[in-house]
This record gives sequence, structure tokens and C-alpha cells, in this order.
Amino acid sequence: MDINDERLNDITNYVVDLRNNDVFIPTDLSSENELPNNNNGNTTRTAYLVVDTNFILSHLSLLDDLERLLHTKYMGTYQIVIPKQVVHELDGLKDADRTIDSRHSISRLARSAIDWCYLHFHESMPTVTGQRLHERIDKNALKDNAILDCCLYFQNVENGGGNMVVLLSNDKNLCVKALVNNVLTISYRLGMTADLIANNVVSELNNNYNFDDSSNQMPPEGQFNSNDSNVLMNNDDMDVEPIYIQENTIDLVPDGQDTSTPNSTSSPYFFHETSEEIFSQVTTLTLEAIKYAVESIFEDDIEMVGYDDSKMRTLLDAARCIVKMGLSTFSEFFDRRRFNPMKMLQDRGQMQIYVNVPKDVPSLKTFVAFWTDFLEGIYANRGQSQKAALSQIINHWQGLIKRL
Repeated sequence: MDINDERLNDITNYVVDLRNNDVFIPTDLSSENELPNNNNGNTTRTAYLVVDTNFILSHLSLLDDLERLLHTKYMGTYQIVIPKQVVHELDGLKDADRTIDSRHSISRLARSAIDWCYLHFHESMPTVTGQRLHERIDKNALKDNAILDCCLYFQNVENGGGNMVVLLSNDKNLCVKALVNNVLTISYRLGMTADLIANNVVSELNNNYNFDDSSNQMPPEGQFNSNDSNVLMNNDDMDVEPIYIQENTIDLVPDGQDTSTPNSTSSPYFFHETSEEIFSQVTTLTLEAIKYAVESIFEDDIEMVGYDDSKMRTLLDAARCIVKMGLSTFSEFFDRRRFNPMKMLQDRGQMQIYVNVPKDVPSLKTFVAFWTDFLEGIYANRGQSQKAALSQIINHWQGLIKRL
């Protein structure tokens, strides 16, 4: 059963809140039983659809239709992957007391999802597979990062790497993380069907991943194209919701859907939603950027400098880390004559402007300008696709601000 659009955000936000509050952190991943895995050494070029918790809770019938298509017209073209983190979260939700509406409760949705997973895990035909313990790159990754790590494993390691991976998620922050790591994403929109998803995934696979197995070759960075008019791979205006990051996003527009821009952009509610969205995405990108910067400078000596990624949760944590790590870490990323975040954040009054949700348009512009300069500095030496992805996100922020 799928959830209507009115309840979709409730489920997504509920899962995100529990995940962010460490409700789902396993005490010992290594002690958990191995998940059944149906990948029987298949070396045929296939796409991997990695499913997030909010997506399987809200759109189980859509996933079931995607699985059924693998027995008919799309046989062997893609595989549905359930990350270990998702199975763990579903297990934690099966006794939840949260009710979405009179027909849906989180516990019922979770139990249905668990039953569906294990039904297909034990089938002989490898259409749905569970991530196994060894199928990880960063064994310490938790929460969102564990799901992203699953994506990166199947993208870069499985069958020699160079694979097409699509994250199915309604969590905007996780989609941002996926985007800057060159992982395609699909978020649900009203009217989306399994056939539409499958058709465009297979089209993308054939257009950009149809290489000889011996080459283990990825498509050129930033090049994700499609001949299907329903796939908008590079929509710079970012006006279509809920899919909003387009460079590496398969944007599926069901036939006849109205994608015009809403007219309620002058309302206080729209400003609040815009400010919260930008703040959340800035936090996600900044924490990831700081981790990248520290690891690139100190490599194996990272623990000796007092950096603990597990304690980096908020933008205030990020700002304090920038001040603490200072020139030894961040000097090579910035021309301090033009932009010196280490010095700017030493002023506690200024820091408050940059670490809290902006309350008005001028403060939002100041907030975005500061973190744009910071992120562009950190990203200057990263891959072309990652820089392009960051540019897309910044353009999205600027587009939202112009509508205020």
C-alpha cells in the first residue's frame, strides 16, 4: 500500500527525527546476523536501486511493482538493494506507536516492509538483495552515512565497480549527500509508477553504462543524459517539487502532471520552509566538507588532531571545529585576503549569524553567502562532478531566495 502525498512528509520526517536522535544506531553491527543475499556472482551490467527507509515505508506497492517488472519486460536490468541500516530501522519501527492516519500506522507499515524484504531475500531469482556485512566501504558509517556507504559500495566495488546506482529516498538531506558523491537519486512525486521508473533507469543504464565488463569504466563525470522527455537530468531552475537536485537526479515527471511554480512564495510559511530547507542542506554539506578537508590534510593521523566525526552533528559543531582546527587544516582552501572563515567565526556575535536558522531575508542572504564561500573553497580541488553538483545546489538556494 502506498501513502498519499499528505502523509508522505509525516513518515519521512518521523524516520529522519528518529535517525538523527540515534534511535537506530546498532550497538554492534558485527554481531548482527548476515542478511540473505541473492547476488549469485552475476557479472552482467545491471543497475542497483538502493532503497531508503522512508521510501519502503511509504511506497511498498511501488517497490513491489518494480520487483514484478524484473520477471517480465525488464528481466536482469536492475536489482533492488535493501541496506543493512534500513533493515535495522524497520526492525526498530515494527513496534512504534506512531499513527499516520486511520488506515496506516508506522508499525504496520514497517512489518509489511519487513515481510516483503524477507519474502524476496529467500527467492532464487536475484531481484531483491540485502546488503551483507562485508559490503561496506566505511565500516564505521552510521545513519544516513551508512545508507550512502551502501550506495558507494555497489557503485564502486561490486563486480569491480563502475556500476549505476540509484538511491530511492524522500529525504532531501540524504539526496544532497548522494548528489555530491555522484550517486543518482529518485524521490517520489504524485503519479509516479514503477514502469516509469524502470523505463528511465534502463534507458540511463543503456545510454551511459553499456561498457565492456573488462573496462570497469564509469561514464564521464557529470554526464548523465537520457533520450526520454520525462527525465529531466539538468533542470537548473529547481522549481519542481519534491525532486529538486537535478544534475545527478532522475527527475520523473508523470504525464499530465502540473509542474508550474506555486504562487504562494510571499507567505511567511514559504519563507520559513525555505529558510529551514537551506539551513538543513548547508548543515549537511558543511559537515561533509569539513570531514573531507580534515581527512585530506591529516589522512591516517586524523585521531591525533582531536577530530571526532561522530560528535559533528550541528552547524555550531562545524563552526567550532573550523575555529579549533584553524589554519593548520583550512588555510590551503582559502585566500584569506578575500575570505577567512576561521577569523570570522572567532567573533561569537558573528558566529550566531552563521549557525542558526535565518529569521528574515537579509540574514538568509548573509548566511548563504558565507557558507557558499566556505563550501566553494573546500570543493575547489574535488572532482568535476562534485563541483558541478555543489553549483547546482547553490543555484537552487539562490533561486529560492529570489522568490522571497
